[in-house]
Amino acid sequence: MLSKEDGSKDSKDAKNEIRVLLLDNQTSSIISMYTTQSELLRNEIYLMDKIDNFQRDKLRNLKCICFLKPDDHTVANLSKELTAPNYLSYEVYFNNIISNPRLERLAESDDMEMVTKVVEIFQDYYIINKQLFTSVNIDNPLSDVAIDSWQLPAFNESVESLMSLLLSVKFKPVIKYESNSKMCTKLANSINYEINSNSNLFNNLPAKDTPPLLLILDRKNDPITPLLSPWTYQSMIHELIGIRNNTVDLSSLPNVTEELKTIVINELQDQFYKDAMYSNFGELSESLRKFIEVYKSKTKTNSNIDSIKDMKFFLENYPEFKKTSLNLSKHMLLSTEIDRKINELRLWEIGELEQTMASNDDHHSDLAELENLLFDKKTTTAGAPLPPLKDNLKLKLLCIYALRYENHSNNQTTRLIKTLRQSGFPVEELQFVQVLLNYAGTRKRFSNEDDSIFDKIQNSGLVNGLNLKGNTDSGNVYMQHVPRLHAVLTKLFRNKLSLKNYPILKPTGLESYTSSDKIPPQEIVVYFVGGVTYEEARLIAELNRNNASLKIVLGSTNIVNSSKFISNLKRSGSNWTGSRASTT
Repeated sequence: MLSKEDGSKDSKDAKNEIRVLLLDNQTSSIISMYTTQSELLRNEIYLMDKIDNFQRDKLRNLKCICFLKPDDHTVANLSKELTAPNYLSYEVYFNNIISNPRLERLAESDDMEMVTKVVEIFQDYYIINKQLFTSVNIDNPLSDVAIDSWQLPAFNESVESLMSLLLSVKFKPVIKYESNSKMCTKLANSINYEINSNSNLFNNLPAKDTPPLLLILDRKNDPITPLLSPWTYQSMIHELIGIRNNTVDLSSLPNVTEELKTIVINELQDQFYKDAMYSNFGELSESLRKFIEVYKSKTKTNSNIDSIKDMKFFLENYPEFKKTSLNLSKHMLLSTEIDRKINELRLWEIGELEQTMASNDDHHSDLAELENLLFDKKTTTAGAPLPPLKDNLKLKLLCIYALRYENHSNNQTTRLIKTLRQSGFPVEELQFVQVLLNYAGTRKRFSNEDDSIFDKIQNSGLVNGLNLKGNTDSGNVYMQHVPRLHAVLTKLFRNKLSLKNYPILKPTGLESYTSSDKIPPQEIVVYFVGGVTYEEARLIAELNRNNASLKIVLGSTNIVNSSKFISNLKRSGSNWTGSRASTT
């Protein structure tokens, strides 16, 4: 009978052997996020294939490692493999909890006793950044049947990824969630149930004086952050070009070489990206200049090859020079395209208005500037009209205004929509404004004065020994706004989170925990339902960097930029009852 082993135990082969790695559709994506083919080769993995490819050659002299998701489809494929094995033996590593019925099914298929090991190693999520993860293959978690409800596959994936994450970082947490969200409530209760149902795994985790915290938040309580144009490198790449599973598609750009049509950006494998990913646009230019100077100085050393020693040095370092050259070309191409789009889309003036509306309260001035942009009244210094803004940018500005001044006595949203409709603006686009308000208007989100999504950052200084200074340069007009997440965490560290707004669930064994008189948690998993932004990831990275005792991991159903946030809401919200805007 097959049995599971503890994935935390080390296992060393008696000798190095060439091995085969079998993956499924999900684990092949997962493993590609944090390793390379070269690293696999260094670990004696010389052949990779899919478990559902049954046309593989028989290599009965090689051992096989299987890294698989323990779902019915994959277990069925593995059972089929074991009935007609292609390899000498099989070590099976599941990336999440495997149920006993599925394990028994595998045992029944293993008549020849080919499986030498079954291990749960808990890696059922994408590693995006060092402190950022997402659930696997969730494009849009929002149901298109009813507002504030899950698509069932997305809900199941979220539960599985969160359980896997908690076990991989060895957290048995108490759970807080936003009570105004049915989606958060459902997820929190399900995670609590799963922790209690798998007590054999969680009870063996290291005991802690203050238990870790799982904080589940809803995107609807901060719809502003994904709508704003970002101004840091990683965020700008995602906003202006698009990042999917740490890859960027540049094939549509003119004169791009074959090796740069699809590029990987990963802080684990790219030192320049790691250093620059949170830099603003001005800092990025300076970093690129220094990168070029370092590259030139290194290659200049080898410009004259006059001796055997010079030749030997060049040949030994040529692969590294080539790698550096390709990396430099990659980031030059990305930064050039970002710069082109910023100017083409007029993001300098758009970004300033976005930040002003998101961080200040000056309705008269904001409305005047907004009308100039919506109705293409802006001119050059010579008096010639500027090119009209693209419709998607106008819609973004209108949405930010509608949210910012929703309860203002002189709210002009209806008039602006009517005027845009009369000018030929697509009606279906204008209907989105009401979809957004139905999803994340003041009646739907928390909107306490000390938890506003529109305030500028208030540098919190030291709170319970933690440095909570925000991630904003107050002198930069394009980076005034700070995500609401900062205010939520500040209140958490002050033990000021309302139990009404943030109820607490305590898994079995943690019933005695009370948050009112204890040290705030230092180990936290924050999970966003409905999408997280790279700007929020930057905030978490800075909090971790500024506080050695703090360990915050940020996760979400998916990563959004403004276009993804809007398109997901459009797709789901168009079917929600009463979500159509008045365009008359």
